[in-house]
Amino acid sequence: MFFVEYIALGIANLRRNLLRSSLTILGIVIGVGAVVSVVSIGDGSRAMVLREIERTGGLNVIEIYRDEWDRQSGTLTRAAGQTVRRGRWRKNRAEHLETSDAQAILENAQGVHHVVPEDDYGSWNLNYKGKSKPSQVTATTDGYDRLHNWYVQMGRFLSDEDVKSARTVALIGSKVYEELFDENSPIGEEIKATRASSWGPRFDVRLTVVGVMEEKGDAMDTQGWDDRFIIPITTLQQRFKGKKHIERIRVEAASLNMVETAKEESKRILGRRHHGSGEAYQYWTARDELATAEKIGNTMKFVMGGIAGIALFVAGIGIMNIMLVSVTERTKEIGLRKAIGAKRRDILTQFLIEAAVLSVTGGILGAVVGVFMGQGTAILITKYVWPGSDWPSVVSFGAMVVALSVSIGVGIFFGLYPANKAAKLTPVEAIRSE
Repeated sequence: MFFVEYIALGIANLRRNLLRSSLTILGIVIGVGAVVSVVSIGDGSRAMVLREIERTGGLNVIEIYRDEWDRQSGTLTRAAGQTVRRGRWRKNRAEHLETSDAQAILENAQGVHHVVPEDDYGSWNLNYKGKSKPSQVTATTDGYDRLHNWYVQMGRFLSDEDVKSARTVALIGSKVYEELFDENSPIGEEIKATRASSWGPRFDVRLTVVGVMEEKGDAMDTQGWDDRFIIPITTLQQRFKGKKHIERIRVEAASLNMVETAKEESKRILGRRHHGSGEAYQYWTARDELATAEKIGNTMKFVMGGIAGIALFVAGIGIMNIMLVSVTERTKEIGLRKAIGAKRRDILTQFLIEAAVLSVTGGILGAVVGVFMGQGTAILITKYVWPGSDWPSVVSFGAMVVALSVSIGVGIFFGLYPANKAAKLTPVEAIRSE
């Protein structure tokens, strides 16, 4: 008997008990669908982080900042480490970062393409012709737009001369533009920026608008960007803070392969300039973010994959059950086939193929269902668990192939015992069975 005939005979036998076969296939569909959907959601976490990194600067970016409290394991002194382990925090005594640190990294670090200093300074209110808008300030220099992948929609960005002369100029976010200017051109107009704080001094300054930033959207890493206004960092330091301290330094490595080199060079330079260890500062990289996302994705795959594995195991038991019932019902047929010359391997092959037909059918349907399950789960996460994340569902062809292969393996493994039981029957005892 040819292999195709085995398959045709197996399908015909399963169609005799269509409801029973369909319920067995349903178990495989659920198991395989769960595997495919879990993998698509897990891979989606990495794709989402990668998308956000590209939206906010790219993979070559390193961000350096100083924590107010020293909490980096491995970067503390022995005494500080013991203090932290007792549940208390120690004030970070490392010197503050300064604008000159950014220039030193740019001039002396290998593998560095561009560097910008950045600072924030509390909450502000922007006013223009009787209209008011709460806002946040970001102070920086030329190149900030490229390192954040956030470009000017109208007008121009900050120039070197703006920074050198500490000019009172500003760029505004798209929401500031919409709420204060009603789509009229703001270029060259003056806005009044006011900072009032119960614990700090009050500032009022008039700023000339030189540009409007493109809309970034109020979600994920760009939340609040469209409500900001941007000024030269020297303007913030000289007119408001009176200090050269900055919050962070953003470094762009020359290439992806040079990120670690640029990071280590930055540590060396900062350690030398601040009379201590460069490890006293935090160094964020896109690779670290991706590694974290991959850990989260792998954890999800492991936990949910275990549940999917249980579903496949239960489905396998269902296959074994239906095949045992089939052997019992068709004992006389087996005896008759053996009596007219069928060999043991013919009977074994026939029942294994029937089990494989069940698992293959369930595997194919499960793979298709898994794609929709993954998309549905991603929508639910975006709507209820993490609003605004736009969590993607990444359909992996490899995962579908693996899930289908596992389903076939489950069918053959759990169908082997019933098939072997049928194959061992002798013609006499099979024909004589009631």
